[in-house]
Amino acid sequence: MVLVSILLILFIVLFFLSTIVKNYLNKNGEELIGRKVHLNGLNINYLRVAIKASDFVLYEENSKDTFAGFNELHINFDPWKLIRNEYSFSTIALDSLYAYIVQDDQSFNFDDLIPPSDTLKSAKKDTLNQNPLRFSIYNIKLSRGKIDFYDKKIDNRLLMDDLDLNLPKIAWDSEQSEVGAEFEFGEKGSVFLGAEVNHQTQRYNIAIRMNNMELEPISNYVEQYIDAEGISGLFHADIKIDGHMEQTNDIVVSGSTSIDSFRLWQPNDKNVLIWRSSEIQFDSLDLGNNYFHISKIKLDQPILTAELHKDMSNIEQLLLPLTAVDSTQIDTSKTAISNDSIQVRYALDSLQIIDGQLAFSDHTLNRPFKYDLKNIDVKITGINESAENVPIDFNINMNDQGQLIGKTSFSLVDPLDISLEAKISKLRLMSFSPYTEYYITRPITQGDFNYDLSIDMDRKRMTNNNVIKINELEFGGKTKDTTGINAPIRLALYLLKDPQDVISIDLPVEGDPNEPDFSVRRIIWKSFMNFLIKTAASPFNALANLVSVQPEELENIPMNYAQDSLAIEQRSTLDKIAELLNTKPDLFFSFTQETSPEKEKDVLAINLAKQQMLHNKLKPESEADIIEYKQKLVELTNTDESFINFINKNVNGADTLELRLACRQLIGEAELQDEFVKLLDNRNLLIENYLTQTHQVDSASIEVHTSDLRNIPEELHSSNYNVEVSIR
Repeated sequence: MVLVSILLILFIVLFFLSTIVKNYLNKNGEELIGRKVHLNGLNINYLRVAIKASDFVLYEENSKDTFAGFNELHINFDPWKLIRNEYSFSTIALDSLYAYIVQDDQSFNFDDLIPPSDTLKSAKKDTLNQNPLRFSIYNIKLSRGKIDFYDKKIDNRLLMDDLDLNLPKIAWDSEQSEVGAEFEFGEKGSVFLGAEVNHQTQRYNIAIRMNNMELEPISNYVEQYIDAEGISGLFHADIKIDGHMEQTNDIVVSGSTSIDSFRLWQPNDKNVLIWRSSEIQFDSLDLGNNYFHISKIKLDQPILTAELHKDMSNIEQLLLPLTAVDSTQIDTSKTAISNDSIQVRYALDSLQIIDGQLAFSDHTLNRPFKYDLKNIDVKITGINESAENVPIDFNINMNDQGQLIGKTSFSLVDPLDISLEAKISKLRLMSFSPYTEYYITRPITQGDFNYDLSIDMDRKRMTNNNVIKINELEFGGKTKDTTGINAPIRLALYLLKDPQDVISIDLPVEGDPNEPDFSVRRIIWKSFMNFLIKTAASPFNALANLVSVQPEELENIPMNYAQDSLAIEQRSTLDKIAELLNTKPDLFFSFTQETSPEKEKDVLAINLAKQQMLHNKLKPESEADIIEYKQKLVELTNTDESFINFINKNVNGADTLELRLACRQLIGEAELQDEFVKLLDNRNLLIENYLTQTHQVDSASIEVHTSDLRNIPEELHSSNYNVEVSIR
C-alpha cells in the first residue's frame, strides 16, 4: 500500500511537473535572470526523455517590450549512452528564434543579462585527475530565425531573416564536423555559410555565398568615413577560406566578389560614382606566406562625377572625414619600427575599365565649364612586385569632339622608369571657351586641336616631345570678363599661324627627375607657356618668316633728321607690314615716332636756311623754276661758299658761330618750333596715308603717333619709328 502511494504521488508530481516548472519560471523570471519572461507551453516526455517548450518570450528591462523569444524548442536526450559515461543529445531544434538587439554607443540592450566580471572568476581548479568530458550532440537545427539589429547612435537597422542553421554532429571524439547556415538579409539578399572542420589535421574549410546583398542598409556606417548621403548596390560573393585552427595566420582565401548597380551619392541626390557592375576574382590571398594573387579586377560602365568649386572639389568634400587631422595622432617619434620588414608578394593579372565616363564641371570660372570624357577603356596587365614593365592601354572619347588614345608603361621596381605615347585627334576647342573668357576675355569660336605626346623617363633624365597642330583657331569678340591676365597668349597663337591658318608647334622638353620639385606635368606646362610668352614678346621673329625679311627690318623704320618724305627703304618696310595685315587682318600695328628734338631742329634750321637762300635767289614761280629749285636744294651742301656767305651776311657774328647755331638764329626759335611740329605731323601723315591709301589698309589696324619728346629717354634720341604689334 505504501509503495502504491509513493508511486501515485510520483506520478502526480511528474504529471504536473511541466506545469509547475512553467508557472515557477513565469512568476520568478525577474528574480532568476533579472528580466520578465513568459513561457506559454512546456511538455516533458519521460519515455523519450524529451522536452518541448513553446512560445517563449524574454522581455526588455521595462518588462513591456519583447527582447527575444522563440516559437518552439525541442530537446531529445539519449540516456542509454550514460552507461558509457557519455552525455548525448539526439536532437536540439529551435524554431522561429527572434532577437531584437539595440546598440547605443558602447552599450547593448542585453548588458544587464551579463553577470558582473567578478562573478565570472574561475573556480579553483581541482588538482585531482579527471576523465575528459564525453559528449555528442546530433541534429542541431535552427529554422526560421530572425535577428533585428538597430544601431541607435547612427540610426541604422540591419535585419537577418529566415535564418537556418544545420549542424549534423558535435562530439568529443569527432574527426570531422560540418555546419551550414542560411538566412535572408534585407529584402533581396541571401547568405549561405558552410564549414567543415577536420579535428585530426586541425584544418577547416569555410564556404561563403552571398547573393543580392543590398548595400543601402549599411549607408549609415559608410557615412562615418566619407561625407556621403548614401550608397546602394547589390553585393555578391563566392568565397572559400582554408585555414588552420591553431596557426591563425595560416589562411588562404579564394573566390570572387562583385557589386552590381552601384551608386554613391552626396546631398541633393547628386551622384558621385555609379557603375553597372564590378568584379574581383582572387586566385589566392595567402596570409601565411604574404602572397596575394588577384586574377582580375573589372569595372563595367563606371561614371564618376567630378565638380571643382572655389573652396574644394566634391571628391575632396567626400573624403574630408578621412583627410581630417586626428587630434589623437600617434607620436611616431616614440614608435619603434623594425627595419626587418616583411616582404609582401602580390600579382594582379588584369585590371580593366570598360566604357567608363568622367562627367567634369568647373565652377571656379565666370561661367560653368562642363565636359564629359566618354567610352573610357583602360587595360593594365602583368602587375606584380617585381614587374619592370607594366603596360597600360587607354582610349577615351573626349566629349564627342575628339579622341585620346595611347599606351604607357611603368616599373614597380623603379617608379621613375616611365614611358608614354599618346595622341589627341581633332579635338574641337570651342568647348573650352569658359577658360579663354576667364583668362584672356575672349571666347574660342572655332578650331581643332591635335597633339602627339611622348615621354621617356628614367632615374637620370626625362625627355619629352610635344608636337601640336591647331587648325583654323579663331577667337570671338572681347567679353565683359574682368579676370583676364596680362599674358599675350592670344597674340602668340595668332602669330604662330601660317598662311594656311595652321599653328604648328614642335616643343621638345628635358628635365632632371632628381630635382626636389620635379613634376612632368609642371615642366611641360611651364615650357609651353614660356614658348608662347617668348613668341608674343618677340612677335617680329614669327612675322618676319611670313614675309621673308629679318625681324629688325620690321621692328624699326629709321628716318634721317629733317626728312620730310618716304625713302625707298621705308616704303619697302611699309609694304611688308601691309602684306602682313592682309594675311593676318586681326593684327594691330603701332608706329611711334622718336627723335632728338635739338638735333632734329639743328638739321631742320640748316635746311630752312638753304631754302630761304635759294628762294631769294631763284624766286621760283613756274613749274620749271620749282623743279630747278628742288634740284639745287638737293645739291647744295653745308660747305657751299655761296651758302656760307649768305649766312655770314644775314647773321651778326656768324663767323664765330657753328653753322647750326647761326642757322637757328637766322630762322628764329619760334618759327623753328612751328616748323619742327609741322615736320613731325607730316611724317605721321605720310606713313598713315601710305598704308591706308596706297595699300588700302584698314585705318583701325594702325596707329601713328609721336612719342612724348619732352621726357623721352636719352637712348631713344634718334630719328626713328618704333613699330609694335598686337592683336585687335
